Amino acid sequence: MSRVLATEAEVVALSPDASSTKAAQGLKNPSKWPTLGCNATAAWGECQGSGSKPYQTQVDLSGPSFKCSCPSRKFPCKHGLALMLLRAAGHVAESAESAEPPAWVSAWLDGRAEKAEKKEAKAAAIAAAPPADPEVLAMQQAKRDDKRWDKADAGMQELQLWMQDMVRNGLANLSGDQQARQHWNTMAARMVDAQASGMAARIKDAWELVDSHPQWSRDLLVQLGHWQLLAEAVARRDALSAETRADVMAALGWPMDKAEVQARGQAVADDWRVVGLRQIEREGRLLERRVWLQGQHSGRIAWLLDYAQGGRGFETAWVPAQSYRGSLHFYPGQAPLRAIAGADIELLAPGVGAPLGDAAWHDALAQMGQRIAANPLQAVQPLWCGQARLQTSDGQWYALWPQHQQTQALVPLAIDDDQAWQLQALGGGAPMALFGEWESSPHQGRWRLLSAWQQPSAEAPWTNIWQNRGDVQ
Repeated sequence: MSRVLATEAEVVALSPDASSTKAAQGLKNPSKWPTLGCNATAAWGECQGSGSKPYQTQVDLSGPSFKCSCPSRKFPCKHGLALMLLRAAGHVAESAESAEPPAWVSAWLDGRAEKAEKKEAKAAAIAAAPPADPEVLAMQQAKRDDKRWDKADAGMQELQLWMQDMVRNGLANLSGDQQARQHWNTMAARMVDAQASGMAARIKDAWELVDSHPQWSRDLLVQLGHWQLLAEAVARRDALSAETRADVMAALGWPMDKAEVQARGQAVADDWRVVGLRQIEREGRLLERRVWLQGQHSGRIAWLLDYAQGGRGFETAWVPAQSYRGSLHFYPGQAPLRAIAGADIELLAPGVGAPLGDAAWHDALAQMGQRIAANPLQAVQPLWCGQARLQTSDGQWYALWPQHQQTQALVPLAIDDDQAWQLQALGGGAPMALFGEWESSPHQGRWRLLSAWQQPSAEAPWTNIWQNRGDVQ
């Protein structure tokens, strides 16, 4: 991603929400920064806050990647945005372009460079490694896999007994039970012990359904059905294809080495448009980021999943609605969505790249149905809808979705009132193309909108008019 963000609009596009943008604009004053500097590699500065010690803010321009000593849970924080706004506005002196960064910046940059070199070396080693004795490799891998599968199988059998007891006692009895949450946390911890951290996360998420709305027990029962499907897949693992086993492993939360994915995963080169971005705060100051990309020539959808712990920030920043050129490497599976970016990914200048067209949302429901049929264990699915309008009824927002010439469907949305009214105003009542995440259970499965697009005229390309910034407060 070698092209540096050069305009204020590009910097603002990285903002996690409107309040961060407003706060960053308030800091776009050199007098608030005792020190400022930049060169071809990085930008840095110290911003005076309410405390005696200024916040140390730094940006690796190759990402861009942000780091700041402030306690903000947002990424990038207002200080990182303000620093890039100052740079875009020319407030960092041109003579500083060749400046040597201070030690605290150099240490961070050197650490990032060392980490990147190790990743590249590991990927190159995997790609260039001479083929070993296939029989020996197969025996070693089979031995490791057997131990792991046995642990997971034992854990899933225990989960099945727990679910049976829960259903026998009645899901309604969970309501108001002060001890039930501890039982659920204990089972989640048991899944971690069984090397099924993905199942542990599903258990914790499902507990949030209890007493969340009038039909919560119905939605929880749907979740139990998904867990039963996963348990049966683990038990029948030897009869599954390699792709299906990969989907089961992903659902269990078994990580795959990124260097191995880059070296051996399916690579797809395209111009990739960022059509959706969502950040979710998890337990223990863990920030999850989902980046959805649309191949502008292939039409393929990709899902980049990253995590940042303890406010450290992500390796790279993705600019909503902008295009990137290069290769994505897809994880194995029956209907692969998750991918990682190749080393050749580069941010394109605004306006460069093929525009999104009707193919992006053509037969969207049919395509999603095919992906779910191929991999029902995937908890979240991307979904497009063209020519939609928003409508509200009894406190619930819907997308008015055209099905045929004479019929339309109402699709429930997961969107705040403020966001919905803002989107209505931006769209001016005209049809929009909407993109978002469709999750598995009926209650959670409402369509969570992440972006909206409009076509000013029949000849003009579809352009982005709205982005949902995320769930981090």
